[in-house]
Amino acid sequence: MALFYFLRHGETAWNAEGRLCGRTDVPLSATGQRQARLLAQRLKSTPVEALYSSPLGRTRETARLIGEATGREPEVDDRLVELNYGAWEGKTFEEIRRTDPATYCAWQSDPGRTAPPGGESGEQLIRRVTPFLDAIVSRHTHGNVVVVCHKTVCRLVVCHVLGLPLSEYRRRLVMENAALNILQPWEGGWRLVRLNDTSHLSTPHADPCPSAGDF
Repeated sequence: MALFYFLRHGETAWNAEGRLCGRTDVPLSATGQRQARLLAQRLKSTPVEALYSSPLGRTRETARLIGEATGREPEVDDRLVELNYGAWEGKTFEEIRRTDPATYCAWQSDPGRTAPPGGESGEQLIRRVTPFLDAIVSRHTHGNVVVVCHKTVCRLVVCHVLGLPLSEYRRRLVMENAALNILQPWEGGWRLVRLNDTSHLSTPHADPCPSAGDF
């Protein structure tokens, strides 16, 4: 049976500043590059069946380093791109709260159904990511499959496969830069093996990743 690794990219300057970073192609910062290298080292001893990446530069650079460590060429899939934040792109939460309090309050209450002005809701994101998820589950029935994507994509995928309300993804799930999440198809559904694992950023190689052969 396969294991699916959903990874968040390393840090960008906008992440560090608390700015919403959706479709803007902000590159990895020096800190983000270090995080991506440590994540790649974490996966170096894991046999990888396939490696997928969002099209944005911060994910492609993270995937490139993982590909060098695991011997796999990243395959870019546009469906993995981050949530479209529309008019809120590049703004901080405080700026949004001050300039658009009504929409911000509605979004905080239910980000699954509510979209930023000109942007995308959580439900809309899942509708484009689900066909990708279905495709890789069908294509890869065994082995370890790595998917390098984004904070919101990772959180919504976890909610979706575990049957959690999409409205809860911001309140219930934490997803740090360079976090490792592992999901496994199980008995007609899914089970969560790892969530928001960033142990490699402080103690490299201290906690080896499980492999599909371990289950």
